[in-house]
Amino acid sequence: MNIFRSIRIVIFISLIYFFNSCADSNTSNNTVKNNQNNKSIYKDQLKVEYSKSFEIKYLDSAKVINVFSPDINRKEISQYLLLPKNVIIPQGYEHAQVIRTPINSAIVLTSIYVGFLDKLNLIDKILAVDNSKYICSANAWKLIENGKITEVGDSRSLNIEKVFSLKPDLLFTYGNGNPNVDGDPKLVQNGIHIASGTFHLENSPLARAEWIKFIAAFFDKEKEANEIFNGIAERYIKLTKLTQDIPYKPTVFTEAELGGVWYEPGGNSYMSKLLNDAGAEYLWKHDQSVGSLKLNYEQIFEKAHDADFWVNVLFWTKLSDVFKNDPRNSKFKAFRTKSIYNNNATINKFGFYEYWETGVINCDLVLSDLIKIFHPELLPEYKLKYYKRILE
Repeated sequence: MNIFRSIRIVIFISLIYFFNSCADSNTSNNTVKNNQNNKSIYKDQLKVEYSKSFEIKYLDSAKVINVFSPDINRKEISQYLLLPKNVIIPQGYEHAQVIRTPINSAIVLTSIYVGFLDKLNLIDKILAVDNSKYICSANAWKLIENGKITEVGDSRSLNIEKVFSLKPDLLFTYGNGNPNVDGDPKLVQNGIHIASGTFHLENSPLARAEWIKFIAAFFDKEKEANEIFNGIAERYIKLTKLTQDIPYKPTVFTEAELGGVWYEPGGNSYMSKLLNDAGAEYLWKHDQSVGSLKLNYEQIFEKAHDADFWVNVLFWTKLSDVFKNDPRNSKFKAFRTKSIYNNNATINKFGFYEYWETGVINCDLVLSDLIKIFHPELLPEYKLKYYKRILE
């Protein structure tokens, strides 16, 4: 009996060991531990360096994206928990939007996403856009013409039924960063995942371009995003070094009066920093505003009437357009010297600018354009991509 009892004990112990081993194996493959960078399944990881509006954290078997308010408080607005399809949801992320990755299809509600996805070679993942007239990408237009990319309207006039019928893995929109506010509540309530970007609120070119990492994370395209962004950042920084010690900086102002108001970028804005990096003396650079200043014509003329350059001027293509907008425009020095440049060198067949689609991710090229305008001797061989001079 003692022999049989011993055998039973051995078998019992063996079974316990077997089931514990299975449990350990199951835990390893199907749960997420909250230890950052501890034996993560993600070999390539994204580190956010310039943007203060989002971060990406890597767990053992998942990714967590936190989006923050653009102010100094950095209040968390939304959280995304990105999980492979065979991983169960861990505790502690009850308020996160859970998205299975990699996603294979998306709807995008601004052409800026098209620029990002084209750069990542993911145009074929787009099911729909807000309005195809805004799109400049040749790759996207091939799919639009073949009926593989359709329209669903923008966030204010979204065709909810069409979105449901397309069954996207994710809908990309933009606003204040809260998917429940920037997207339609009906979509959220019925299981349509929404990711909201705040790239337009960033006040530096590289911070805006870095949102390619936010998008890439949903597609598991870490390696590609790192290579693309690192190249852009390296080129951008190299270009800024060209203008660091130049003895002369031409003065510049932007925009034009629209509806009785002249929306001039604040001194701490994206455009102000871009112009400064290009070696120009932006006339409102000492202002501390991040957004646009609402000024009148007289305020602009008082400060900018003798400015060397005038850039980003509505839809103007020739000097007669400048004059028709307001005959007083002819009194600006930049008008008299024909030193007005607009970012409409490349447009699609509907007249929409490529600048608004790809200028964010190609901030190094935008900077090259501006340096070429202000200091052509620094880039003698470079040809303008986004900007062109307004002539007769």
